[in-house]
Order: sequence, then structure tokens, then C-alpha cells
Amino acid sequence: MRRRGAPTELSRLIAPLGTLADVAFRALPLWLGLLVGAWALSGVTVVQADEVALVLRLGALQDAGTAQAVRPPGLLIAPPRPLGEVIRVPVKKVFEVELRDLHYDRRDGTFVVSNAPGVDPRKVGYAVTGDRNLVHTALVARYQIADPVAWAFAWEDPEGALSRITIDEAARAVGARSVDAVLTDGRADLVEAVLEAVQERLDAQGVGLSLVSLELIDLAPPPQVKDEFAEVQSAAIDAETLLQQAGEYRESVLPLARSTRGAKIREAEAAAAQVLAAARGEADAFRALATEYRASPGVVRERLYREGLEGPLQRAGRVRFVPAPPPGQRYEDFRVSVK
Repeated sequence: MRRRGAPTELSRLIAPLGTLADVAFRALPLWLGLLVGAWALSGVTVVQADEVALVLRLGALQDAGTAQAVRPPGLLIAPPRPLGEVIRVPVKKVFEVELRDLHYDRRDGTFVVSNAPGVDPRKVGYAVTGDRNLVHTALVARYQIADPVAWAFAWEDPEGALSRITIDEAARAVGARSVDAVLTDGRADLVEAVLEAVQERLDAQGVGLSLVSLELIDLAPPPQVKDEFAEVQSAAIDAETLLQQAGEYRESVLPLARSTRGAKIREAEAAAAQVLAAARGEADAFRALATEYRASPGVVRERLYREGLEGPLQRAGRVRFVPAPPPGQRYEDFRVSVK
């Protein structure tokens, strides 16, 4: 009885599985359709407003070499994987990379601050100035993706290329300047020169990046001589302050000097006119007297003699006139009794 009943019990247990398999087999086209639909929908991509997209078909860029290769933002339908691939490129995003290869603090355990008298290039990064001084330089580069195709295919590590080029050009620019120009008033010129040189090399090598800005976050001498450089900078600032004060004093004094100069010139011109008029009057009087003297020498001489004595005689108490000596004689030869 048991042996005859065993197959019946097994059949009863297997019957639901058979029914389920039958239903699944009949629904197989539906499942396949859903899977195919889901696979096809995986090729639909939404490209955001700050992005563009590149479409690959069997590993090759669609519409390569044309403007249509870069797809604008919006709904994008492309072949699903593995037949195709969509690469979304954030062209409006500003990326930032910190560059400390020329600084004593790499923040990755490679470079450390050293208190030793010298600077070990294996442990400390630095740049050499044109006058053979050392400076530590740390920068922040901000960039955008300018060429999505070059960014995606031309370089394996575009940001690494940007970092290497920026460090190279920063060291070159520092080496073309003196330490005073680098550490004082030449920083803006240094950053501008590095920015321009880096962009030229990025364009020439087709990296596909556009450098938005370059910022110096630290530019300083080695810690071992930091205090001495600070004293030099302080002296330079003091000298600049004195020059500025001198310029301000000059600007305040010059207008007063100009106005005083005009008054002095006018006073001198008036005095010169008075002296010239007096001299001309005396010259005219002398010429008139000379004319009279030629006509009557004796009369003119007697008049001049008496006019010459009028001043002293007015100041004298008792006056006695001494007659002139006879012709041909002198006073020392002529004796006059004065009573």
C-alpha cells in the first residue's frame, strides 16, 4: 500500500511546480519584452543645464570631428550599454586644485617643515629666484572644461597635466624675477605671467581645460630666514612710506611756492621798474648838467660847490664862507685870514 501511494504523493507535491513553470513559460515573452524595454530605456539620459554629453557607439565617438559630437543639455536617447555609452561633461562647473609641490607643506606626508640650517630638496619643495634665493610657493588653480572631446579622450589625467604645467610655469616665472620683486610688489605680475603661460601650454597641448583663475595662497622665504626677510620687507615698507610722505609734502608745498613765486616776481618787477626809472632820471639830469657845464664851467662848478655845502652847513652851528682861491692857486697855497 505504501509503495503504491508514494508516486501519488510525489505527483501531488510536484504538480504546483509544474503549473508554475507552465505559467512562467507562457509569460516568457512578456518578461523578455519587459527586459528589452528596460534595457532600451537605459539609453535615455537627462543632460543637466550645466553639462554637455558625448555619445559613444561601440566605443567610438558619434559624429566625431563635427559640432554635433557635443550634445547640448536636455533629454538624450543613445544606444544602451554595451552597444553605447553617454559621457556627461560638466562644462560650467569650476574645479579647484591646490598645488603645493613648490612648498614645504605638501599635506601628503612627503614634504615637512625642517628646522635644519639647509633646505633638503628631497623633503622640501621650493623655487629659485633670479638672484638665487629660495621661496616656497603654494597656489590654487581654478579651471573649467573648455573642450569636452579633448578632456574625455586626449588625456588620461587632464587635471594632473594642469598641475604639472602650472608648477613648471610657476617655477619658471619665479626664476625670472628677483626675490624682492617676488615677495613685495611683484606678486600680481607673477600670477598674471603664470596664468598666461599655463593657458598657452594647455591650448598648445590640447588638454581641453581653461584656467579661470590662479591664486597665491602662500609665497614666503624658507622658515630658517623668515625673520630676516620680514625685516627687509619692513624696511622697504618704511622707505615706501617715507617716499609717500615726501610726495604728499611736495604736493602741499608746491602750490604755496607757486603762488609765492608769482608775488615775488611781481614785487621784483615793480622794484626793477622803480630803480630803472630813477636811474633814467639821474642819467637825464647828468646829461643836462654836462651840457650846462660845457657852456659855463665856472658857473656850474660854483653852483655844484654851493649845493654840495648846503647839506653840511644846515647841520653846522656857525658858518663862515671861505672864498675860492685865485685862478692858478690851490687852497694849501692860499692864506685867508678869518676874523
